[in-house]
Amino acid sequence: MKGIITIAGYGTRFLPASKALPKEMIPIVGIPLIQYHVESLVASGITDIIIVVRNGAEAVERHFAPDPALEQYLEATGKQTLLEEVRRLSRMANIVFVRQPETLPYGNASPALAARPWLTPGEPFYYMFGDDFFLSDVPVPKQLLQVYERYRPAAVLATQQVPDEETVLYGCIEFRPGTTNVLARIVEKPEPGTAPSNWVQVGHFVFTPEIFEVLDPRQTGKGGELWMADAVDRLAARATVIAQPIEGLWLAAGDPLHHLKASIQAALRQKGMREELVAYLRSLPLGE
Repeated sequence: MKGIITIAGYGTRFLPASKALPKEMIPIVGIPLIQYHVESLVASGITDIIIVVRNGAEAVERHFAPDPALEQYLEATGKQTLLEEVRRLSRMANIVFVRQPETLPYGNASPALAARPWLTPGEPFYYMFGDDFFLSDVPVPKQLLQVYERYRPAAVLATQQVPDEETVLYGCIEFRPGTTNVLARIVEKPEPGTAPSNWVQVGHFVFTPEIFEVLDPRQTGKGGELWMADAVDRLAARATVIAQPIEGLWLAAGDPLHHLKASIQAALRQKGMREELVAYLRSLPLGE
């Protein structure tokens, strides 16, 4: 199975930093967000990875490419641990970069169409958005793949619960009557008090090729964008789509504030950082 990571957006919420640097390269505790995604796929057994990018993503390509000059410097200066880490980056997976053509509409489903020629015909694939961050004992891709192997549905999507007052921010899942995990539809950002549940879509999926039968670049939705939620709705109307709760801490990292929160959560799990970070946070004058 191949994995697709989508980083083809403009990253407008991170401007001006994202003008020159893809937001997925902004680090969380010293590691670019995109590296966490690649490592989660590799840890789940997926080593053939397609990263869909727009122009200006050369920094991502360089991050995963060999760097002989840097390696030579690290070896000469005796920095063996760093040398091994740099070499590991370029060897951990078979990564190809695919440019999303301007002929496709903007939206989080267009990268699937851009990557389609690189997929193996007839095989399922993993699909993930670039700005969701998880802290979990079992990698999210592995959790979804286990469900796919068990049920063999047309698709599996990740879901987590949010407080009722936050349902207006997400695509909320409506389950088929009599089930607790079969998707009927996704209600995008429902009005207060109208959400079918407080289970919301998270940007991780396992798809069979059937998704391409309902994913049409001419069927754009809100804002003129091509939304994966719309395609999943159409798929759920004709086939089984499993909505799988994810075990772990879900942290959206698509804007500076949430990225900062994700960084703090990740740092608190680092033994070498936790004690000093906690002491620092407690020392801050947080009164009004």
